[in-house]
Amino acid sequence: MASAFRLVLLLSSIIGILTIKAASAQSENFGEAASVCPAPCPPGWTQFGSRCFIFYYQSRTWSDAEKFCISIGGNLASIHSLDENNFISEMVERQTGYSRDTWIGGYDAVSENTWLWSDGSAFEFTHWHTNQPDNSGSQHCLEINYGGSHWNDIRCSMGMPFVCARDI
Repeated sequence: MASAFRLVLLLSSIIGILTIKAASAQSENFGEAASVCPAPCPPGWTQFGSRCFIFYYQSRTWSDAEKFCISIGGNLASIHSLDENNFISEMVERQTGYSRDTWIGGYDAVSENTWLWSDGSAFEFTHWHTNQPDNSGSQHCLEINYGGSHWNDIRCSMGMPFVCARDI
């Protein structure tokens, strides 16, 4: 009986030591995993400044493109500087091989010539092409890469590729 008790005590001690070592190893691995920084943007997205951008070649109306961007955690891209404008224009050109007309998040459908961004940010920077916006035929949505990297107002029902953006 005493030998059975010693055997149980020995096995309990071994199990206890193994449990402590396993917990310690888990703790060390957790510390390593916690110190690894995650990528700032999801796969397929490209970081510029404090935001992530992605280009979709599928042809959609402005509102369908905006709905899609919302479904993946963003909005159609708003643009706040010439550097950001050039980044988006160049991203589209890299993926299409040319300066393709592309939806971004500007619209003036609420009040004519009062442009807003679909993400709610301030519409302070502009890069309109000469004589734009002209609202020729109920044009209330914004495309980039019109005559280079410039902007143009165009009918929202047109189908074209689009750029989504989201904060990091």
